[in-house]
Amino acid sequence: MRKILLTLLFILLLPAMVSCHSDDQPGYNGYLYFAKSHYLMRFSLREGSLSVVTNLGDRTILDISDFLEGRLLIAESAFLNRKVVRSISWVDVNSGQTAALYSGGMARFLEGSGFVVYDDGERLFAVELAGDSDSKLIYTHRTNQLSALMVVSENTVLFETNDAGDWRILSYDVITGTLQTLDRLSGVCRLNQAVWIEDLAQLACKEQSNQSKYAHYALMNLDGEVSRTLALPEGKHFDALAYINEQHTLVLKESWSSIFGGQEKSAIWVHNIQSKESHRLAKNQNLGSSVVYTNF
Repeated sequence: MRKILLTLLFILLLPAMVSCHSDDQPGYNGYLYFAKSHYLMRFSLREGSLSVVTNLGDRTILDISDFLEGRLLIAESAFLNRKVVRSISWVDVNSGQTAALYSGGMARFLEGSGFVVYDDGERLFAVELAGDSDSKLIYTHRTNQLSALMVVSENTVLFETNDAGDWRILSYDVITGTLQTLDRLSGVCRLNQAVWIEDLAQLACKEQSNQSKYAHYALMNLDGEVSRTLALPEGKHFDALAYINEQHTLVLKESWSSIFGGQEKSAIWVHNIQSKESHRLAKNQNLGSSVVYTNF
């Protein structure tokens, strides 16, 4: 009789026990914005829900990045007179309103200095957003061979170009005009697969020396010196997408092929840099390669 009572008590308490364990899982706040063809999409980290921010009609979104409060920078392309025209615009995430700024296919806003750095497919420029001065030429490269552009401080951006088959990472200071080639970092990191970890002033980068299909991510400084390898789940292919500074959390995309039919699948993961814990937030959800985290 006692065994029966204990069994019934366990069954009654099981939902509460499961609920308690679930509540112990970390909660995440804010939103991930990403592009899906003509649509700007928003994924809620708290609710795991997906919504459409705006539809750009015949314009395809190529890239998105941070901008002013309530707005994002987007690079878009459209056919005009049978030619592909690329432009940089801002979009209001509340109203869906957009306005064109420059011609180009990638841009980043340096909030601390008020500069925008943008690429027109062959040349990289810097311009003060609120000023009347003309755009300043930073760098000239081969057509469409700029793979990444990243803000790493109030004044500095990193960018990656292909020079005769070799990928090179360079840094540029918009205030001093200093341009540097980061040779050692170029040898161990591909910038288009990296994310800047602001509170550590380091990059989360795939180790280029690892030839495995499941290359490891490591934290490294701009001199290419590795501080540690991230303890991500083994046997999975990850790409870093964004970093949530106030939650010390790296957002990643897991990619794999289904057993039947070989269909490409993906999921959203988060990895806490401090606790070293990883959690899958959503399965069968593809955020693409250009993702922005915001709290609005």
